[in-house]
Amino acid sequence: GKTVRLTADLDLTGAAFTPIPTFGGTFDGQGHTISGLSLTANGSKQGLFRTIQPGGVVENLNVSGTVAPGGSQTNVGGIAGVNGGTIRNCTFSGSVSGKAAVGGIAGRNQETGQIADCAVSGVIQGESGTGGIVGRNLGVLLKCSSSAVNTSERGDSAPSVEDLADLDLESTLTGEDSGEAESLLDTHTDTGGVAGYSSGVIQSCSNTGTVGYPHVGYNIGGIVGRQTGYLAGCVN
Repeated sequence: GKTVRLTADLDLTGAAFTPIPTFGGTFDGQGHTISGLSLTANGSKQGLFRTIQPGGVVENLNVSGTVAPGGSQTNVGGIAGVNGGTIRNCTFSGSVSGKAAVGGIAGRNQETGQIADCAVSGVIQGESGTGGIVGRNLGVLLKCSSSAVNTSERGDSAPSVEDLADLDLESTLTGEDSGEAESLLDTHTDTGGVAGYSSGVIQSCSNTGTVGYPHVGYNIGGIVGRQTGYLAGCVN
């Protein structure tokens, strides 16, 4: 229930910063920037805030840096690992990477969560449920904009169109060429410019960046990779 106001820009470069474990008050950035964020320790629910509780608010805040944890790498976001409250008028610039539920603002937006008027610039990389704003959205995304998502294969260079064209599908299916197939048939799933997966609401959002690269994947979309919810007024 407390209100915290940021009264100056903060540079975390070189600082021994660990994510705020859980937050249920109001954090007003007042338009200031927290730069130099670097989160590389093992774990899930990684972001400036690990969890924003239902009723919690984070607003008017700009964050830049790198969120690239090791270990399980689930629910990874620039602002929050998991959001159950409200994130509004916030930006993230930089890179976010993980395995599942990876987003520029939040890894996972719960049913009670609302993310509005937020923007992301940079690169978001994940394997399952990867989105420019949110990896997995169960709540509401409103008037958000994002850029590049999964534009290269993690670790290695992406296969070219020629590589994919030369792949012998018959040999692959019979197991004669399984090694080459495993290297080329990447299994990134549910990748979207705004959300990787959504069973909630995505309204008046936009994506202006590249989504994906030449490979075989599943459920790739300019706005959302896979959705069973409500989608309206969006532009890719």
